[in-house]
Amino acid sequence: MEQVTHFTNFLTERVNLPESKLEFLDKRVDLIYSALKNSDLGARVLGMKKQGSWAQRTIINPKEGEEFDADFMIEFEEQDGWSPSDYQTPVFDALSEYCEAQKMNTLPEAKNRCVTVTYANFMHVDVVPYVNRAVDGECIVNTDTNTWEDTDPSGFTKWMRKKDEIANGNMRRALRILKYLRDHRDYYEDTKSIILTTIVGGVISLDKTRTYPGCYDNLPKTLHRITADLAAWVRDMPERPEIADPSRADSTFTHRWPQPEYDNFRRDIQDVAARVEEAINCSTAWSDSTNKWRELLGDGFGPADIGNESKFPATGTGVAAGIETMTGRSGRAG
Repeated sequence: MEQVTHFTNFLTERVNLPESKLEFLDKRVDLIYSALKNSDLGARVLGMKKQGSWAQRTIINPKEGEEFDADFMIEFEEQDGWSPSDYQTPVFDALSEYCEAQKMNTLPEAKNRCVTVTYANFMHVDVVPYVNRAVDGECIVNTDTNTWEDTDPSGFTKWMRKKDEIANGNMRRALRILKYLRDHRDYYEDTKSIILTTIVGGVISLDKTRTYPGCYDNLPKTLHRITADLAAWVRDMPERPEIADPSRADSTFTHRWPQPEYDNFRRDIQDVAARVEEAINCSTAWSDSTNKWRELLGDGFGPADIGNESKFPATGTGVAAGIETMTGRSGRAG
């Protein structure tokens, strides 16, 4: 059973980042950007734009006591003679001064592609320097290798918007559920959001709407179609595939998905797909269907009086048995 109302409530109450946290994020990013504009860098700073889950509206609420994160890109005017690392160092220096002036408990952390500002036990913001280079177009820095990396976040967001339109606005919602499974239920826990978003978009197509009419009509139907298609995609593919950047024909994300992380995803998405299949096709009773969704999503799904979260089927019984060789385990924490 589809349980559309339960899914709507689950997104609102458990998955979506609350409006209060989004407002906090907006205000802090404005302050960070103002600090950079008012620093010695000011004349070289051309603008900023959201990136990643924040820009794509797939950011989710973290586990209790853990931070959520957001990225934004800070655009620099290209400087003659500067190496990629030369653009990050002054950002780190300016944000160090900002954090000290704000009497924050933590100082910024310089990473290979960004500078991270942490608001302890609440959130962190990754500030990503980039340059629209005369020769190569938009590039972010990689200080580990002191090289440029191609990027087109606006193009990626446009691509995702088109995919979301095909899915009647349900791609973003399904991605939040899939991220919830990763962050709260320990499925495919090392698969990065950029990879998850790209491969989910990759299996959404108009052809699917003709082959499976109504497959994107609501969130549970969309989740069912996406997980089934992802499971079929990886089932006979033990080697990690190439993951093309849909916004740039000459770029890939493959390097962000090491083989061990792919192996975990390949195992887990087949488990997830089987559980979604069982829950959505359960026809014995409404409560039976709800409990099957709760086995996957946790006891936050559905009404509180439905009963305690059902146990996963023992090895060798139920839907898990058919994929036991792929999962290697019969349940999840959470």
